[in-house]
Amino acid sequence: MQAQFTLEPKSLKLCGCLTQDTNTTLYAIDNDLYSNNHNGPHSLLSGIGSAVAGAVGTTGMLWSYVDCVAKVGPTLTMDDGTIIGCDPADGRAQEINFTWEQLCIANQYEMWIAKDEAMTLLVFTSGLFGPIRVTSPALVYLTSNQGTMPATVATSALECGHTYYWWLRVRDETTNDAVRSPWSDIRTFTIKAGFRVTTPYYGPQLLAPDNGCGCACDAPICFSWSPFKETMKYKFELSENSDLSSPLVSTEVGTTAYQYTGTVKCNKNYFWRVQAVAPAPSEWSAVFSFMTQPEPPAPPAPAPAPEIPMWVWILIAIGAIFVIVLIVLIFKTRRV
Repeated sequence: MQAQFTLEPKSLKLCGCLTQDTNTTLYAIDNDLYSNNHNGPHSLLSGIGSAVAGAVGTTGMLWSYVDCVAKVGPTLTMDDGTIIGCDPADGRAQEINFTWEQLCIANQYEMWIAKDEAMTLLVFTSGLFGPIRVTSPALVYLTSNQGTMPATVATSALECGHTYYWWLRVRDETTNDAVRSPWSDIRTFTIKAGFRVTTPYYGPQLLAPDNGCGCACDAPICFSWSPFKETMKYKFELSENSDLSSPLVSTEVGTTAYQYTGTVKCNKNYFWRVQAVAPAPSEWSAVFSFMTQPEPPAPPAPAPAPEIPMWVWILIAIGAIFVIVLIVLIFKTRRV
C-alpha cells in the first residue's frame, strides 16, 4: 500500500545539506495509520476482521529521503588527454577504456562523446547503460564499429589524428529512483595519427612527368611508365579535361614511353593515363596531371639612340668651317 503524503509539517530543519560536499535530505509526512506492535500499516490488518488485540494505532510517520547525486557528477578516473592508439589497417581508433568512480549507489549511467568542448558536435551518445561491475564502473569502446561493452547502441568510428571530448552522468540508482546527477567534468582523449594507407592502382604505374609538375610549353613532352605484366602494347591518352574527355591523343604504343610533339598551351593543366591492351587489357592507371609554364615574356625593345645635343652640332659646324678656311689659305699660299 502506498503512503499518502497529505500532512503539511509546521517546521523542518535542514541539517548540513546546504554545502556542496554533503547530501541533500528530503522530508515528508504521511497520513496512514500504523500499529506499534508490528510496525506496519494498520490497513494490512483490516482483513483479519478486527484489530490485533493490544495494538495501538499511530497516525502518520516522518519519512526522509537522502539524495546523494543531486549536487555533483561522477568523478572521472581516465586521465585527461589520454592518447589512444590507431589501427593502421582501417585508420580507426583502437579500444578505449572509459573509467570513473561510482557515485553513491548509482548503477546506471549515460555518456556522450563530441568533437567540441561545448558538447554540441556529438559523435556518440550511449543512452542508459549499466556497467558490469557497479562498484568499479567502466565502459569499453570497441574499434571498427563493434559496439560498446556492454553494447547498448551502435557506435560511431572515431578517426585517427583527432581530439574528442567526453562526459557522463548518473541515470539511476540501485533503489530504482530514476534520478539524474549533474554532468561530470569534461575530459579529452586524442587518437594518434595513423599511417597513410595507399592502395596502388592495378594498371600501369606512371613515372614521368610527375603528378602535378610543371613543363615547358615550347618543347616536346616525354611520357613514361613502368612495364606491366609482360604487356606488348599500351594505350596512351592525353587530354585538357580531368575526365579525359575529348583527348588530344588516344593512341597505342609498343613501348613504355610516348613523346608528344604537338603544340600545348602555356599556363594550362593537362591530364594523362595509360592502359595495358595486349595481350590482355588491364585497368587504367591513375590519372596524372601537369601544368605548362606561363608563356615567356617578349624580349624588350631596343633602347632608342640617345639624341645628340645642339651644342655638339654647333661645334661640328665650326670645325668644318675652320677646316674649309684652312684649305683655302693653303691653296692661296702655294699660288703666291
